Amino acid sequence: MIKLENVSFHYKRKKEILKNINLEFSPGEITVIIGKNGSGKTTLCNLLTKFLVGKGKIFIDSENIKKMKNATLRKKVGIVFQNPNHQVIFNKVYDDIKFALDNLNLDNKEKRIEKALQEMEMQDFQEKNPFELSLGEKQRIAICSQLAIDPTYFILDEITSMIDYKGKQDIYKILKNLKEKGKCIIMTTNIMEEILIADKIIVLEKGIVQNIIKKEELLENINNLKDIFTDTPFIIKVLLFLKEKNIPITSFNEDSILESLNEV
Repeated sequence: MIKLENVSFHYKRKKEILKNINLEFSPGEITVIIGKNGSGKTTLCNLLTKFLVGKGKIFIDSENIKKMKNATLRKKVGIVFQNPNHQVIFNKVYDDIKFALDNLNLDNKEKRIEKALQEMEMQDFQEKNPFELSLGEKQRIAICSQLAIDPTYFILDEITSMIDYKGKQDIYKILKNLKEKGKCIIMTTNIMEEILIADKIIVLEKGIVQNIIKKEELLENINNLKDIFTDTPFIIKVLLFLKEKNIPITSFNEDSILESLNEV
């Protein structure tokens, strides 16, 4: 479990970006963090990976993050950034993924890389130059690097913002599989439909946790979340329509929503 106790952060001569954050993130759970630009989502990700250090306490499996060695932390907590260019180093995809494994002195490198590439359906890319790939393809390679490490906790900072529709669906499937394996997924997003894959939604506003919404509470709160996003996707409009008609919704997957529409 990741636990935050009274965590705050501010840059020099600036107002606090995060204020007295108290949160818990558990294995086998997908948590989606939402909030307008400047709400503190990325800062929170950087605190969870010790790229930034603030006030308060953060525990990873009961160990204070400030006392953890970087190598130990990287084996437990992996991060993928919004811009994949920040995680591309070498001129060959295989070497880029292997670099992280070498740094952490992990064994079975070839098997780890092969498995990660298969999960992302990127087997044909291992000899390619990542600098020549599209942003979406680079992002998938960045995810591969973390899959190869196989941490317990995955921190994903708006990772689907540069990926097309099919790519997004593939990512959601992978996240659900990771959850079933007992991994903890912490995902920030500006894409409203991504709240549907969450077990828990955290709403940040001006560095403060304004709300924590469980999956079973989503429909009751969904109208209150629309102002955070620039657009309301069709699937959310359908869910709101079904709610207004008092049509029961058993699940947020497309098949279940279609079944509910048949009752209209």
